[in-house]
Amino acid sequence: MKLNEVKGYFLMADDTVFNIWQRIDFSRVHHLTGVTYDNLTNWWGSEFGLSAANNILESISNNTDENMKKTWERFENGLKIHGYLNNSTVEQEMTNGKGRSISDFFYIPTIESEYFAILMRLFYEKKFFLELAVNKFLKSVNHQTSLAGENSYLWGNRDTWHVSYNKNMVGMHPVKVSQFRLPGENRKRYCESIIQTWSNIMFNDSQDFQIKSDNDTDYKNG
Repeated sequence: MKLNEVKGYFLMADDTVFNIWQRIDFSRVHHLTGVTYDNLTNWWGSEFGLSAANNILESISNNTDENMKKTWERFENGLKIHGYLNNSTVEQEMTNGKGRSISDFFYIPTIESEYFAILMRLFYEKKFFLELAVNKFLKSVNHQTSLAGENSYLWGNRDTWHVSYNKNMVGMHPVKVSQFRLPGENRKRYCESIIQTWSNIMFNDSQDFQIKSDNDTDYKNG
């Protein structure tokens, strides 16, 4: 991730809607929900959870690479700064068996890109599941969360995307574009909700939407 003269990088799934008129703080990490699901244990019991976390710690204990050493020190210090190591160690935080951050959309500023890339490469090589890896990363950095928060993700009946979607969101997941290939009710709903909203704002200069202000609070680490 070394493109010239960019403020940062958006990472998003192909079934996420991104409302590009929404203003975010490009100077820091942005994540739709942050660490709101910090007590969930999904994936931790699999080979991509606790087992992978232990492999990461073993790799760090045997590490001789200076860049990785600096990255891990940054990770540990970040956890301390944001209050996650008050009564525990980085090893205990990595193996506590809980926490996930659903990560179909987030933003990494250029100033954090090298740290993010090195840390996530380690997590990836040790097969640490993405949602668990991003959760640990977020705990180590100052980051912004969206106003919509958990409502940015559809749970239960995902067929209600056209009801849940609104112009005040930064992003929403999932909206499967494949269901709009053929004429029908789903394509009609897509045009009436998402496409019409985009048209109103992007082409008709509508400003009737809410954005997050600098004074609005974030969910932890903000």
